[in-house]
Amino acid sequence: MYSILDLEKVEEFRKKEKLQPFRIKQIYHNIFKNSIIDFDKMTDLPKDLRKKLKENFYIVSLEPTDILEWNETTKINFKNKKWHNFETVLMFHWSKIDKDGNIPKWYNKSLNRITICISSQIGCAVWCKFCVTWKLGFIDNLEYSEIIEQILWSNNYIKNKFWKKEDNTWFKIRNVVFMWMWEPFLNYDNVKKAIKFMKDQQFLSLSKRHITISTSWIVPWIKKMIKDNLDVMLAISLHSANAKTREEIMPITERYSLDELMKTLDEYVEKTKNRVFYEYIMIKDLTDTLDQAKYLANLLKNRYAHVNLISYNENPVVDYKTPPVENILKFKQYLEKHGVTVTTRDIMWRDIKWACGQLGYEKVKK
Repeated sequence: MYSILDLEKVEEFRKKEKLQPFRIKQIYHNIFKNSIIDFDKMTDLPKDLRKKLKENFYIVSLEPTDILEWNETTKINFKNKKWHNFETVLMFHWSKIDKDGNIPKWYNKSLNRITICISSQIGCAVWCKFCVTWKLGFIDNLEYSEIIEQILWSNNYIKNKFWKKEDNTWFKIRNVVFMWMWEPFLNYDNVKKAIKFMKDQQFLSLSKRHITISTSWIVPWIKKMIKDNLDVMLAISLHSANAKTREEIMPITERYSLDELMKTLDEYVEKTKNRVFYEYIMIKDLTDTLDQAKYLANLLKNRYAHVNLISYNENPVVDYKTPPVENILKFKQYLEKHGVTVTTRDIMWRDIKWACGQLGYEKVKK
């Protein structure tokens, strides 16, 4: 069987069955616009066509083995055809939520948007010392279809959970972030192909500003992204603007100098006119000091940048600590004083080990 996202095989099937092109458009409309992932439920198609589609293609090959739900998020553990497990997370952004974290009864009036953090790899080969995921080691790259399938499955889940918005359209994922199990640029070809499906009007039809690649700054692949006109948003895992500190917590950065990275990012900004987002982990007594703030302010001075400060999420399997809140506030104030746009990320799901840097915690602990 073939993935329904294999456009060449779909075209071969269309010609063999002597189908009119509008039938293929119907199929993709059902999948991408109506969030249907079962051929039998495409009732606008003839019954015999549905049967043949089931015999030749699959929509979602991923099997959810565990679904953990919270008011503001859902974490899904998927198993793929190779029997490898990986995680995907949905984030629900509510306009109204009470002091106890309870969501309103009427979803269609208070659910602003939905973000998905998708995986592009199983495990990780980058070895950032503050992250649990690298301890799993690198297992495999995900196919482009498996990347898109995470969205298709999730849109169907969202449809069944929340139904329709006030304008009578289905709730769907609005923002896609390559920020779960990764490094996306080490699976560049599949990520690039998946992004084409995300941006194409016939398929997911997402704006470039709603697609973000988060990367540990593998410079050659950022250059290739620029050359290939892969115009989406870019988030750089910076975490320190000091070479010694940076190499201590992110050994991969020894391969590419900070000057080389910033020159490449300047080219990206010049060509795309997109702001670069810089992810910055605040680790107690390591990256949260005033000296570190000075390094960062000097680096980003007069650059089109936005810094996202992330309070470190502690793990029993990693020997770093969360800084006091006052350290983060002082750091933020210093950056703002020196003209750097900066926000602090909300602390979410830390206690249940769903936060950034904690993925794979259960497996590593075991």
